[in-house]
Amino acid sequence: MPIVKADRLARVSAALLRAAGASEEEADAVAVGCVNAKKLRALAREYRLDTVLDLA
Repeated sequence: MPIVKADRLARVSAALLRAAGASEEEADAVAVGCVNAKKLRALAREYRLDTVLDLA
């Protein structure tokens, strides 16, 4: 699986959301929120919190 930096992933995600009809502000907010959620999930797994937080 390729590794994509968070800022690039957010930009690509926002572009896809805008292409689907979201406003620029909505697209940016959702894209950043999704990337941050992914980073939080990875951090929880790293510290073995995934089972405690039920992130299966």
